[in-house]
Amino acid sequence: MFNRLIFATLVMGLAFVGAGCITVNGGATQTADGGVWKSTDRGDTWQQKVAMPTTTGQKASIGGVSVAAIAQDPSDANAIYLGTAENGLYYSYDGGGSWFQPAQLNRGRVPAVAVDPKDKCRVYAAAENKLLKTEDCSRTWAVTYLDTRTERQTVAVLVDHFNPSIIWIANDAGEVLQSKDGGASWASLHAFKSTVVKLVMSPTDSRRVYVATKGAGVWRTDDGGENFTDLAEKYSSITGAKDLYDLVVSVSAPDTLILAAKAGLLRTTDAGEKWEQLNLLTPAGGAVIYSVAVDPKDANVIYYGTVTAFYKTLNGGVNWAPKKLPTSRVATQLLADRANPGVIYMGVTKLKQ
Repeated sequence: MFNRLIFATLVMGLAFVGAGCITVNGGATQTADGGVWKSTDRGDTWQQKVAMPTTTGQKASIGGVSVAAIAQDPSDANAIYLGTAENGLYYSYDGGGSWFQPAQLNRGRVPAVAVDPKDKCRVYAAAENKLLKTEDCSRTWAVTYLDTRTERQTVAVLVDHFNPSIIWIANDAGEVLQSKDGGASWASLHAFKSTVVKLVMSPTDSRRVYVATKGAGVWRTDDGGENFTDLAEKYSSITGAKDLYDLVVSVSAPDTLILAAKAGLLRTTDAGEKWEQLNLLTPAGGAVIYSVAVDPKDANVIYYGTVTAFYKTLNGGVNWAPKKLPTSRVATQLLADRANPGVIYMGVTKLKQ
């Protein structure tokens, strides 16, 4: 197995360049405020974390990429994986201090990444109509799922934290599939009538999985995918609540979920049986909420991102503190560090006109 200490030693021998420049796939270098931003004080201040080491002296960074996914290794808080909208996959083993790219995933959209919780060198990445897998810390990748319909897109992936041989994926047709042998074979579980936005697993019971869809709301299975319950019926009276952008589950309070929708933020504290609409500083529908995160140690600490601002509450939504984004781009991804309270990663995207 690839030793990350050896990797870190190799990195020390490379030169780092300024955060605001980028060279992607041999393209021209340009100044940009994209990529990843990191805060160590719950979003009060931010630093752009986009440097790429180089042995040639050529300036290179990920400052121009648009972020489609951020994932953290459950067993190593410093290992961060970044899926992009057009430029493939990047990974960092030092909390975003330096970024590297596998040769086999250096282009295209990567909307989802998942790390095996019991083997840090086994990682899954959604790309085009495929699911790719590495078992040697990103040195080599192989296709472990292929949809023969080339127009389809794999958009979500989960690894069972109790039994990592069980893998979940979903595509843009609303189909959810499962493998029980690490990706060697697959079975179809359910076909929803809307594009899947995200798959979320309970941190305490891996049989409980939530499926967030673009227009059909949130669904839940409590038996590993044999049956699904439509949770959207519980909040169907709220206009715009089914039009989802993000969904997150609390680590410290496993039955608490926050969903970001056209209606704003909705919260459940009983695994989806009852929902409440949180009071925000902006009216429902007034600003699109693209991303949401919950502090792993405290379910009352909630963050969300919009086109121009980052918001946080320390008391469950009673009061909110807004901050102007440190970038001209949109806060499309938020990740609250599981091991380090107050540390947040923000992935930003340049929206197409």
